[in-house]
Amino acid sequence: MNTSRMSPNVHDSEPRRLIVVANRLPITLKRTSDGWLSEKSPGGLAAALNPVLKRSNGFWVGWSGDTSEIADDDRRNIISRWFERDRYVAVDLAPDVAHGFYEGYSNETLWPLFHQFPSLLRFDQNHWTSYVRANEIFRDQILKHYLPGDLIWIHDYHLMLLPQLLRQALPDAGIGFFLHIPFPSSSIFRILPKREELLRGLLGADYLAFHTYRYLQHFRGSILRILGVGSQMDQVEYGTRAVRLEALPIGIAPDEFSDLLTSDEKTKSHLSELKKRFQGRKLILGVDRLDYTKGIPERLRAFRRLLSDYPKWRGKVVLVQVAVPSRERLRMYTRLRREVGELVSEINGEWGTPEWSPIIYLRRNLPRAELTALYAAADVALITALRDGLNLVAKEYVACKPNGDGVLILSEFAGAAAEMGEAIMINPYDEERTAAAID
Repeated sequence: MNTSRMSPNVHDSEPRRLIVVANRLPITLKRTSDGWLSEKSPGGLAAALNPVLKRSNGFWVGWSGDTSEIADDDRRNIISRWFERDRYVAVDLAPDVAHGFYEGYSNETLWPLFHQFPSLLRFDQNHWTSYVRANEIFRDQILKHYLPGDLIWIHDYHLMLLPQLLRQALPDAGIGFFLHIPFPSSSIFRILPKREELLRGLLGADYLAFHTYRYLQHFRGSILRILGVGSQMDQVEYGTRAVRLEALPIGIAPDEFSDLLTSDEKTKSHLSELKKRFQGRKLILGVDRLDYTKGIPERLRAFRRLLSDYPKWRGKVVLVQVAVPSRERLRMYTRLRREVGELVSEINGEWGTPEWSPIIYLRRNLPRAELTALYAAADVALITALRDGLNLVAKEYVACKPNGDGVLILSEFAGAAAEMGEAIMINPYDEERTAAAID
């Protein structure tokens, strides 16, 4: 993204810092029996943005992940080192605020609705209050560090009120917002409690970006039907300001994967072991967070259908499913974890032999070297998302196949489908045709 678009009031020749704002920092603070522990947080946003932050002498504002409210010297020193070394500014949230903000309104209200699962939506007024309070806390932390000319770039659905909160405090600031999940159609969005507040919150930005033009059009439809605000294809006149709109599908750094395959001994070793282990068999790969939007049960059922309808593949194909645990304190994720585990056991029990397990299930995050080797070894990457803002796994798989010796089977409901037309497109709800596509 060209961040200069966010601030029409600042000349390009002037030095400007970039302030990245996201729900979480690239690093997490944890309390252990031995004291405080800093751990790298999962996610690719940091890899993409850290070089930009360094070039601009900017900084990253986000929640530390800690709600212990223990303000001892060790904790303060760690937070201080984060800023001095990495330019990370930690936001502290009290336990009740963090729960209502993150597990509550963000992930029990916004997440299911934006992914078009309205039946899973749960709204609690206390969660909304926490969401508002958390956005205010983020604003206050930004204001402590802001200098005139800084560009503020806010990320994702956790902070949809923040652009307007900052606009009220900093009328001339350059503010951008990027949504990393789908924006639903206006008929779905209007179900949302506090819908007007969220739309006005977003319109506090100078610049709003979405993964696809479809999501952008959904946003335009929502502000028209709910706020009565008209727009052009790439712009909204809101009050005395013009808000730019753009579709910007996020990319990956392919060299990070190709370099591992050519230069990293661990990756080469893992790949060699995988080729030996699965010699004579086809390898299908699924890589996802363990989330109901990813269609993992649908993928497993389609694979079971493959074994049932196409006997020639019995004993000759293996599905490796990597499922990274996610939001395990929420009941719907506990139920999903149980469902996936039961399906894996049923399929392996029904079709497996002493020499062959149809499914290898890894419920953990894999190191980059192991994941890259799996991408390179897989004959097929199977992505069955029921709804996905984009899906970077599709791009990562292709980056690990420079010779074109693999096939991407991609859900038409993933945002990446708008870019990757060469993939085999599937409707993940259609079990029979998905099995046929795999065959």
